[in-house]
Amino acid sequence: MLQLEISELNKSSRCFKPLFFCVIFNKAILTGIVSCFAFFQKWCIYKVYIKSTEYKKADKSYEQIRIEKQEESLYDKYEDYRGWIKINNTNIDYSIVQGKDNSFYLDKDINKNYLSSGSIFMNYLNHGFNDENTVLFGHHMRNKTMFAQLKKYKEKEFFYGDNDIVIEVENDKVLKYKVFSAYVTDSKDNYIKTNFDDKDQYKEFLEDIKNKSQYKSDIDVNENDKIITLSTCSYEFNDARMVVHGKLLN
Repeated sequence: MLQLEISELNKSSRCFKPLFFCVIFNKAILTGIVSCFAFFQKWCIYKVYIKSTEYKKADKSYEQIRIEKQEESLYDKYEDYRGWIKINNTNIDYSIVQGKDNSFYLDKDINKNYLSSGSIFMNYLNHGFNDENTVLFGHHMRNKTMFAQLKKYKEKEFFYGDNDIVIEVENDKVLKYKVFSAYVTDSKDNYIKTNFDDKDQYKEFLEDIKNKSQYKSDIDVNENDKIITLSTCSYEFNDARMVVHGKLLN
C-alpha cells in the first residue's frame, strides 16, 4: 500500500514539474513584455520631450529675429538675409535667407546655428526677387510652424479667399503676390526652375503650373509677369511636395 502511494506521488511529481516550468516560463515572458512596454513608454516620453524642446528652441529663435527686425536692418546684420515673408490668414511670418546650396539652411537658423526646423530659404540659383520665378523652401513642421500652413491652400474656401503672399525687402519695399495655383506633386517635378531661355519656354512653364492647380484661378498670368513659388513637404505619398505659385502684382 505504501509502495502504491509512493508510486502515485512520483507520478504526480512528474506531472507537476512541466507545469511548474511552464508557469515560470510564462512569468518570464510576461515580465519581459512588461519591461519592453515600460521601456517603450519611456522612449516615447523622451522623444516627445526632445521634440517639445526643439520646438521651443525654434520659437525662441524666430521670435528673437522678429524683435531684431523692429529695431535694426537685418540686411546689415545678416549677409544671407533676403527679405521677410508673411501670408494673410496664416501663421507664416518669417525671415528669408539664402545659402550656397539648397541644403545649408534645412537645419540652420539665420545665425547658421543648428535648428531642426531650419529656415525659410531662397533657391540658391535666384538673384533676389528679380528672376522670373523666385522659389522659397520651408519645412512642414508637425507643430504647424514654418511652411506647414501652406496646406491651407488645399481648402477651396482658403484658395479663393484672402491669402496674398507679402514679401518685405530692402528700403521698406513691399512685394505682393496673388496666388493662382496650388497643388501636390513629387520632388522630381521641375517647378523650381528660376530662369528660362526665352519667353516661349517661360510661357509653357506657366501654362503647365496653372493646369496642375487643384482649383482654377481667373488671375491672368503671362510671360511678362514675375512669380513666386513656395514649396514644402506633403504626406500624400513618398517625396510629395505642396507647391503654391503667386503672381507679382506691383
